[in-house]
Amino acid sequence: MSDSSAQSLKQLKIKTGVVKRLHKEESIYTQEVVDQKKVIEKLKANDADGADIRAAERVLRDSEMMIPRTKSQLEEAVQALDDLVNALQSEDAISSSAEYKDAVEQLKQVQAA
Repeated sequence: MSDSSAQSLKQLKIKTGVVKRLHKEESIYTQEVVDQKKVIEKLKANDADGADIRAAERVLRDSEMMIPRTKSQLEEAVQALDDLVNALQSEDAISSSAEYKDAVEQLKQVQAA
């Protein structure tokens, strides 16, 4: 395998990893927002201390702020990976590799979500 092919596979692996991580982060932040809203409702229902409620609301705001940022980073990473996959699809040595197949599968998962 040539150096350029090895470098391309390395880039595929890195970019695929970035997309996986950001996709996971986005879903975690989204779930955290849902969970934190439940915590706040429970605190209010139990007449909890105002400081506890404000602290929980602060955590909620922080999580809500992370979602658009993570989504933006994910969109950029998906575009970069998609561009690389499209550029490499004509190279048989790469397009038949496990890294390439993993990248394509990851793109499908993110686009389906």
